[in-house]
Amino acid sequence: MNKMQIRSNWGSRQATLFTFFCLLVAAALGILAGEFGTIRDFEPNGIATASRTLNQFMAVAATSIALIIPLTANLYTPKLVKLYVTHPLIVVGLLIFVVGHTLTMCMHLFPKEHFLRQILIYAIAAVYLIVLAGALPYLYGISQFLRPSFFMPMLTRKGVRSLEDLNKGKRPQQNVHDLFENIDVVTNIALTGMGRGDRQLVLLALESLNALLTEIIGSGEYGTYAWRSGKPFFVPGLAHEGQNFLIRERVWPEAYVLAQTLKVMEGATKRQHEIMAELAGQMVDTARLASVMQHDRVVELHIMAFNTLMREAIEEKDLRRFQNLSYHYRLLIEAFHDTPSRMHEAAQHLLHYGKIAVRQGLYFGLETVVYDLGELVLSLGRHDQERAVELVQAWAGPLWQESIDQNSTMKKVGWRTLIRVYWEAKALDLEELANSIYWRYLSDEAIHREQVELVLDENRELHFEFNDRLMRFAHLSPAAEEKAREFLESW
Repeated sequence: MNKMQIRSNWGSRQATLFTFFCLLVAAALGILAGEFGTIRDFEPNGIATASRTLNQFMAVAATSIALIIPLTANLYTPKLVKLYVTHPLIVVGLLIFVVGHTLTMCMHLFPKEHFLRQILIYAIAAVYLIVLAGALPYLYGISQFLRPSFFMPMLTRKGVRSLEDLNKGKRPQQNVHDLFENIDVVTNIALTGMGRGDRQLVLLALESLNALLTEIIGSGEYGTYAWRSGKPFFVPGLAHEGQNFLIRERVWPEAYVLAQTLKVMEGATKRQHEIMAELAGQMVDTARLASVMQHDRVVELHIMAFNTLMREAIEEKDLRRFQNLSYHYRLLIEAFHDTPSRMHEAAQHLLHYGKIAVRQGLYFGLETVVYDLGELVLSLGRHDQERAVELVQAWAGPLWQESIDQNSTMKKVGWRTLIRVYWEAKALDLEELANSIYWRYLSDEAIHREQVELVLDENRELHFEFNDRLMRFAHLSPAAEEKAREFLESW
């Protein structure tokens, strides 16, 4: 399964080097003290100095913890308090201070001649050096708790561990509660980031939700783990009929994560398109995984989620968001080439929302769908030419036919799509696909030549505007352009 990976950066490497340097300094001090000093010299005044130093450093550390943890919890979510107070860095750091004070107190319980007193002095000196060496790295480590890139992977790992324990049958009730509480915490963080316009925080939260969804989908066959038959979790407002269906099909965990993801995207604005693009790409990946594992109901839920996002983009009349979703919808359809029925169903949905876009005044929406179906046919033909021909005959072809109709306002778009798909198919040696287009639309050689000339006259590779697509669909690759020019010269 795809685990959420944490990349190291310059800051973490510098912190590691600095910590190592502090440890070397402490070790050097210890060696010098052992070489030129004795425990007898340390005992009279050194114990008092060590005790005061430990007190001061513990006060600084406790104050830092008391400030940073509530501040982070107030900024993001109170659930981070529990996560932080159990973090090994805080537990081990405070434990070292407590051990140092305990050793100092215990030393006074033994007479000077007792052998344990000498051992305690050595131990106190060692703790003293460790605290001196680790003070600055420890405070730096605590300060990292303020960074979302620090605690979001922690939340993800915690959720993954709960899921792994569930799949092993360990404490099902507690682990189910912990897993979905963790999902709720991540969702709340995403909503907080969305409300503030904090793109990076939202992207981190969506990455976490995607990682958890990936783990849930890939955790095994649904009938294997009894926890799916236990107490289910649903988002508020879901109808009882829908709940009963999800329980019966044992897909309520996936439905819950998808519903929370859609809830986050309800707050997206026209200034947050990169968030939508990232989410759509993640949903394509999890839908592909569900398709490979033959989890048909989960695939259906993904298609439904895409349809919801498409409808919302149309209602908002947000062309840029619609174009982003149309592009990823194409990738989604392509992922289903091994299951033709699913591929055709998804293509029908994309075409449906393209036509709705026109009726709602989003006129370039259908144009985007026309181009994307052409790109889909080409990309699909590289993997499975037979499926590409089926798609042309069932959905893409009739739409192109409507587009090149005499009274259509999309004649230019339709013809450019046909010319590009045909000549790119020829360049790729996809003869079956090329013939299916030629005999149906391009058999009139005069019209064909006229349209090829129009395409070649402005065969620009980059789009005229800097947008998410960047590349123009209606351009021919060098190989396709060469074949098209040979066709014109043969007249």
